[in-house]
Amino acid sequence: MDLLEFKFDNIYKLADIVDNCVKAEIQIWNYNEEYFINSATKFSKDTLLHLYIVTTAFNHYHRYFRKDGDMIDEVSIEEWYLLFENYNINIEPIEFDDNPEPIDWFENNSDKFAELFNYMAEEVFYILFANRQFLLEFNNLIALTVKETNFPTKSLNEKGTIKRAYITKWVKTAVYHREKGRCVFCNTDLTGLVNTLTNANYDHIVPLDKYGTNDPCNIQLACESCNKSKSNKGGTTSNLYIPWW
Repeated sequence: MDLLEFKFDNIYKLADIVDNCVKAEIQIWNYNEEYFINSATKFSKDTLLHLYIVTTAFNHYHRYFRKDGDMIDEVSIEEWYLLFENYNINIEPIEFDDNPEPIDWFENNSDKFAELFNYMAEEVFYILFANRQFLLEFNNLIALTVKETNFPTKSLNEKGTIKRAYITKWVKTAVYHREKGRCVFCNTDLTGLVNTLTNANYDHIVPLDKYGTNDPCNIQLACESCNKSKSNKGGTTSNLYIPWW
């Protein structure tokens, strides 16, 4: 796999915006429904979290340019220029001599902002995917949209929830390495290097029966015992992590 260059400029700010929106239970809106349905029903590298990050960024900054336009000056716009430059995106400068409305600049360059937010989403995803407590809250929020979405009949089971999909190898690999090969609930070693008696189970954080999705962000690693002992009352995870040292 090729390496990606991540610069993390303003990324933690956007990650905080996304995290706060999830905590405030702000559902995804102004989004591509076809993308949502495809990513919810079968495992895709274009995850629902990517979609949420991009739409949240676009909605947040559209509101910022519309409501706080009179507070936007050349200094703050220069910060945007630098951000676009970081990702090699060419954007027309705003002409302050003509007393412009910043919201017009944003809307006239909406495709450039969408491109920028897509690049930034990759880096925000890199941070948030490691936080299972965030993923639990996020998937509980996404479940609300799943309930309200008209999925194709072929994607649903007789209960009206999303059918279980085969978990691809690349999803298992990503989750396995995130959990360092250990059960997220009891920390049992599932690498097979020491303990060869316990099987690794790839578990939905929010169960499909509770309107969970077949999305990489909704999968965690558990031992067979913990997976079978889970109740089906709702999503669950843990705050157990292997320290760096």
